[in-house]
Amino acid sequence: MDQFGRLFVEFSKSATRIETLPGYAVAEEREYFDHYLAGKPLPPERNEAWVANIRACVADGKYLGRVHIIDHTLSPYLQFEIDWYYAVNGAAGEDIRFIYREDVPEVVHTDTWLFDDHTVVDLSYDTDGRLLYINQNDDPVRREQARAAWREFHARSFPLSELLAGIRSNELTVPCA
Repeated sequence: MDQFGRLFVEFSKSATRIETLPGYAVAEEREYFDHYLAGKPLPPERNEAWVANIRACVADGKYLGRVHIIDHTLSPYLQFEIDWYYAVNGAAGEDIRFIYREDVPEVVHTDTWLFDDHTVVDLSYDTDGRLLYINQNDDPVRREQARAAWREFHARSFPLSELLAGIRSNELTVPCA
């Protein structure tokens, strides 16, 4: 995990992510998720370290971006992620984008971080969104798959601002938590 964490500060040009699940069971987020579901206010310190890293990276001319696969009905977890993380991360400079499940390109993809278009880190989750393992994959074939997936996902995706506009105009279903 320490080695994985270092990748987020040591990359030189870009760190990109494809997220495939409607929800993730992250132990460190459980308390915040429960607060969110209870309608409690945002704890201001909830994401300070990550936001500081985003700002520092962007100030250094680096790109941080992600594309999250979504359905037209947003899961409670995705609502939480948008409200409590994506809005803050986007304001700090992370390029947060979405793609509808039916628009996903027919390329090999998984939950992946791609650093500097070179270092591939695949994340494997169970059906409940619990992390099973993290694998830095140095296979050149996998590297090219990850590059192609990022290019295709990014090209077909739309920004957070468009998603928020869709929520405000009721074009997306946001069920009560």
